[in-house]
Amino acid sequence: MDKTPSILIIDDEPALRLGLAALIKRHGYRVTTANDGHEGLNKAKEILPDLILSDVMMPPPNGFEMRRLMSQDPQLASIPFIFLTARSGVADKVTGIRDGADDYVTKPYVPDELLARIEAVLRRVEREQARGREQMQEIAQQNMERLKREILQNFHHELRTPLTNIIMPLEMVVTNKFDTPEEQIRFIRMALSSVDRLESLVTDFILLTNIDHGDLNRIRQTIDVENHILLPVRKRLERYASKNLELIQEVSARTGIFAPRAEFTRAILHLVDNAFKFSPQNGRVKLTVESGADGGAIVTVQDEGPGIPSELREKVFERYYQISQGDNREHEGLGVGLTIARAVFENMGGTLEILDAPKGCRVRAMLPNRRPQDIVYG
Repeated sequence: MDKTPSILIIDDEPALRLGLAALIKRHGYRVTTANDGHEGLNKAKEILPDLILSDVMMPPPNGFEMRRLMSQDPQLASIPFIFLTARSGVADKVTGIRDGADDYVTKPYVPDELLARIEAVLRRVEREQARGREQMQEIAQQNMERLKREILQNFHHELRTPLTNIIMPLEMVVTNKFDTPEEQIRFIRMALSSVDRLESLVTDFILLTNIDHGDLNRIRQTIDVENHILLPVRKRLERYASKNLELIQEVSARTGIFAPRAEFTRAILHLVDNAFKFSPQNGRVKLTVESGADGGAIVTVQDEGPGIPSELREKVFERYYQISQGDNREHEGLGVGLTIARAVFENMGGTLEILDAPKGCRVRAMLPNRRPQDIVYG
């Protein structure tokens, strides 16, 4: 890519325009010319020059008016601007600078002075851009460090909580004498529930590692809808017993579904877990599973929660997005569920997207039918 600075010359006097172009080209710049303000605006949008050198006294829009119009366009507003005019009054210079000009050169100009001013403006802009890049890098680095701290803190919490809830009940079982076997079993079940949460956390990190290494399982196996989808979903619903949610299941699996079992189950669990998590008290969650013609499936999850604004429908698939919301996030978790779910379906050539819904959030996952390149087992 040619990094030679490009300069747009705008002047309605042909002789001056051509002379300027020849002078500037001889000093190694790329040059484009325009006859008036209208053509200048169009060419500025087309080539996005590094600098604009413009006459002031032209048919409307004149130089001042054109600069004001450019300042309203986000693409053109930051392009440096030098006015070149026979008007040398202080008031005119003040007007030019106030309207955003970077310099003001009067006619007749001295070629060496004009070139020096062009070089000075370009150097100043380059320094400002370099400072801007450095500041953006510093801000990005600060944001990354903050996110890392939040991830580690959140991971510590997510890991420590189930560990504590495993150790304490087991210590009670070992060190205490219970009046009834049922009371002892209750503590054991408490520990097992936290074991399930801890195992879920570890599984997610293993899957994230596989995703990063491009090593997700692609072997398609027979999916037993009851055992590989509905049973794990109902078990996950038990975590949200206090919300008294209603789970509606609609299954149409007249033909077989073939997918990597563990990964497919995990992806669906994350979709329904999000629906359970964000559903209101006494809310309803609808899970629809429809098999395809040859091993494919469409899985839809609908809840009655707050929904996801359209501008965030891709953002929420970013890894750790939930953690990145800092103190504003309302729910715990690592924020990797949708990341994992989408990766699993895309790994098989499918899709996962958030759809429009009159209420709540509606997510649809599409698993394609078996393809010639797919490995099928069982």
